[in-house]
Amino acid sequence: MQITCYPPLGGTTVVDGDEVEIVVCMDFSFSELEENSKAAGWHSPTCVVWHDGGGDSWQETPMRIANVDVLCVGQEQSTISFKTTLQAPASRDTPLAFTLKYTDHRSSDTTLWANHELQTSDSVILFRYSDDSEVSEEENLDDPTSLHTYFTPPPDQRNNVTVERKLRTENVREEPTTWAYNVNILPRAPSSYDNPGYTEATLGAPVPDKIVSHFATVKHGTAWVEPSHSVNRGRAWGGFHPPRECVMAAFQTVRGVIVFLPISKASSTLYLKGDGEGRVVAVGRNDTERLVQGTIVVVMAGDIETAVDEAFYWAKRISGVPSESPGVPRPRPEDSWSDALKYCTWNSLGRSLTKRRVVDAVDDLYSNRINIETIIIDDNWQSLDGSDNDPFGRRWTDFEANKAGFPGGLRSLVDDIKNKHRAVKHVAVWHGILGYWNGISPNGWIASKYSLRRMRNGIYVVSKEDVIQFYDDFYAFLYKSGITAVKADTQCLLDERIPSSERGELFPAYLKAWRLASEKYFGGRAISCMSMVPQILFTNHLDPQLPRFCLRNSDDFFPHTPDSHPWHIFANAHNALFTSNLNVMADWDMFQTRHDWGSYHAAARCLSGGPVYITDEVGSHDSSIVRKITAPDKDGRMVALRPDAAKSLEFFSSYTESYTIKITSVAGPDDYRMKLVGTFSLDGGRARSDMFPLKRIVGPAIASRTGGSYAVYSHNSRTAKLVSANGYIKTVMEKGGWDVTTVSPIYTARTSKSSVYNEVRLAVFGLLGQISGAAAITNVRFMSDGSTVKISIGLKALGVLGFFANYSDPKLYGRIRQVTLSGVDVPDRFIKIGQGNDYGTIQILVEDAWNALRLDYRDNLELWIHMPL
Repeated sequence: MQITCYPPLGGTTVVDGDEVEIVVCMDFSFSELEENSKAAGWHSPTCVVWHDGGGDSWQETPMRIANVDVLCVGQEQSTISFKTTLQAPASRDTPLAFTLKYTDHRSSDTTLWANHELQTSDSVILFRYSDDSEVSEEENLDDPTSLHTYFTPPPDQRNNVTVERKLRTENVREEPTTWAYNVNILPRAPSSYDNPGYTEATLGAPVPDKIVSHFATVKHGTAWVEPSHSVNRGRAWGGFHPPRECVMAAFQTVRGVIVFLPISKASSTLYLKGDGEGRVVAVGRNDTERLVQGTIVVVMAGDIETAVDEAFYWAKRISGVPSESPGVPRPRPEDSWSDALKYCTWNSLGRSLTKRRVVDAVDDLYSNRINIETIIIDDNWQSLDGSDNDPFGRRWTDFEANKAGFPGGLRSLVDDIKNKHRAVKHVAVWHGILGYWNGISPNGWIASKYSLRRMRNGIYVVSKEDVIQFYDDFYAFLYKSGITAVKADTQCLLDERIPSSERGELFPAYLKAWRLASEKYFGGRAISCMSMVPQILFTNHLDPQLPRFCLRNSDDFFPHTPDSHPWHIFANAHNALFTSNLNVMADWDMFQTRHDWGSYHAAARCLSGGPVYITDEVGSHDSSIVRKITAPDKDGRMVALRPDAAKSLEFFSSYTESYTIKITSVAGPDDYRMKLVGTFSLDGGRARSDMFPLKRIVGPAIASRTGGSYAVYSHNSRTAKLVSANGYIKTVMEKGGWDVTTVSPIYTARTSKSSVYNEVRLAVFGLLGQISGAAAITNVRFMSDGSTVKISIGLKALGVLGFFANYSDPKLYGRIRQVTLSGVDVPDRFIKIGQGNDYGTIQILVEDAWNALRLDYRDNLELWIHMPL
C-alpha cells in the first residue's frame, strides 16, 4: 500500500486564507486486493490528522472518505481518498504542524504513524492573509511589512553598515518591499600580494519564532554553486548556519519570504555566511587599494520567485545596468545552434583525443541515425607542454592543435567531418580561460608573441595590456580554421590562481576580452563554464544588453557515480532560481543515452530550456531516447524542443526531506501557454508516491479566474484526463523514475441552436512522442460558428500531434470532418481516435502524413482540424 498526502509531509506549504484542506490517498495494488480477498477479510482503512493546533497541545482531527479529483500517473492502483479541513491557529503568525496516523486494510487494531512508515517529518503549514495594516514611518516591529519584524537591525558596526529603503514608486505599501544594506569593504594593503582587503559585518539576527526555514545558494568548490537548506523547519528552525559562503539566501517567514542578495563586482566580492549564533553576516573581499562599498539587496515579498526577481531588478539598477522598458519582453531571436542536438567528446572519448577518434565517433553517431549538428571537441586537443600524466600541470604553447593527435590541424579535422556529414553545421572547441589548466607556457609560440606575467605561484598568464589582442587573435584563428563555437572553461581560475594584487586588474580585463571576442566571432555560440563565481556572474552575465551566452548551471554529469544523478537534477532546478534572472541560457550539462539514468537525465534536459547534448561512448546509444529528446523539422534537422527555463516548484524542501522533485516550465505561444511539470524520484529505495494540486501549477489567480478544468497528459503513461482547477495530480515513482505531465488550458465551444445543447472542450498537448512536445507548438487558434469548431495549430517539427476533445454528447466524439496539413487534406489513416485508456486523446500522424503527401521545406507546417458541434 502507498499513502500520499497533500500538503506533503516533510515540507512547508503556504496556503491563502484561514483554513487548509488535507487530502490523503491510500493506493492498493491489484495484487494486494487479490491477496486480501483470499485472506480472512478486508478491514476498512481509517485516517486521522494529528496536529499541534499551532501550539504544544497535539490533537487529532478525523478524516472522511471522499471523492477527490485526482489524475494518477504511474502504476495502476485502486485508491481510497480521505479529506478534512484544518483551521488556522488563533495567532496569525503561528505555523501549524501535522502528521498522519492511520490503519490499513490488514488490521483495524494496529495504528500506523506516517512519519515512521514513510521515514519523513511533519508537514508545516503557513497561513497567508491579505494584510490591511499601515506601514509606519518607524517600521514598527509588529508591522508584518517591516524587515525588523523578522531580523534585528544591524548592530553598531562603527558606521560600516548603512540601510536605505528602495522604492520603485511612492506607494510604500506595494509589495515587494526592498532595502539596500551598504557595507564598506576595507582596501587591500599596498604591501600585500595575496591578501585582499577583508570585512565582516553582521546584518541582523533572526527574531525568534518569525523564521520557519531557509534556502541558500552556496559555494561548491571555487567553480560552482549548489542548494543548501535548513536542517529543521517551523518552531524547530535553529538559525542561519549554511555550510559554506552564500551567493543568495532566502528565508521563509510566518508571513512571506525575505531574500538577501549580495552584489559583487569584478574587483570586489560579497558573500553571506552565518555565525555561531545563527545571524546573517556579510563577508566582503576587496582586491583594490581603495575603500569600496558593497551592497546587499534585501527584499520582502509574498513568495520566493517574486522576491528574487525584485532583488535582481535592484541588483541591475545598483550595478548601473540600463532598465528595460516595462512590460516589453526582451526579444528572443531564433537560434538554430541552441535548438540543435549536440555531441561532446568529454565522457565519450575522454582526454585521449585524436583526429581519427573524433571522426570515428561522429561516423558512429551518423551510422545510428543520430544526426548531430554541433560537435564540441573538449579538453586535450591543444598544443601543450609537460606530460599527460599531469594534465593540471600542463601549459598552452600554440593556437594550433597538437600535431601528434591532429597532424593536419583543426582545419583538416573540420573539413573531414563536414565533407562526410553535411548536416554538421558547427564544430566547437574547449579551452581554459587562462589558456590551459596551468596557464601559458613561457617557452611556446604564444609566449613569443604576447607579453606574459608570472605569478608568484609560478603560473604564467597573458598580461592585461595584451589580453584583448590575444583573445581576438585566438578566436580569429579558430574562425579561419572552421571553428564556429567555443566552450570557455576553468573561469574560476581567475579567482583561484590570480593573487589579489593582480586580480583587481586581470579579472575585469579577461572577462571583457573573452566577452568581446566571443561576440565578434561566434555570436551567442559560446558556453561559459566553471564560472559560477559572483564576480563573473555580475560582470559578464547580468546586463541584458551584453551578449547572451550559455552558462553551465551546476557541477558536472558524473556517469559512474550513482548517487550523483538525482542530486544533479535537484541542484540544477534550484540553481535555476538564481541563473534564470541572468542574461544566460542555463546549461544543465551533457548526458549519456545508454545509461541506467539515461532517460532520467534526458527528461530533465528537455525541460531545462537549455541546450541538449549527449556524450555517448562509441557504439553505445539508445535511439529511443534520442527520439524522445528531438524531432525532425521540415528541413530534416533533428530539433531539440526547448520550453522556457525550468525551475524547481518547491524551493524550501530539502534534498533529504524530498522523495521527489517537481520541475516546472512553460511552452507554447503567448496566447496559449502550456505548463510542463517534471516529477523526478530522489529516493534510491522503494517506490514513492507524491501529489500536488493543479493550482500550484497554473496559479491560484488563474485557476480562480478560469474556473473549469484543464487537460492533463502524462508522457510515460500516455493517458489524458480533465482535471478541475481544484483537482490534484498524483505520481508513483520507482528508483530513477520520472514523468512529465503537460497541463493545457481548455477551450469550450457550444452549439448556437437553442433547441439543441452540446459542447466540446478542447486542448492541445503538442507532439506526444517527445518529452517536451508542447514546445513544438508555435501557434494555436480556436474558432467556432455554432455548428463546427476549428483548430489551427502551427508546429516547428514533425511527429505525432496530440490534442484533447471531450464532448457532452459522446456520439460526436471522434467525428473529424476534415484535417489539412499545409492546405492539403490528410487521409483518415493518419488520424487516430483514442479509445479505452486513451479516450479523449486524438492523434494526427503529422510526420507520416507529411511524407506520404510529399510535402517539403517549402510547405507550411500548419494544420487545420474541423470537428462537428
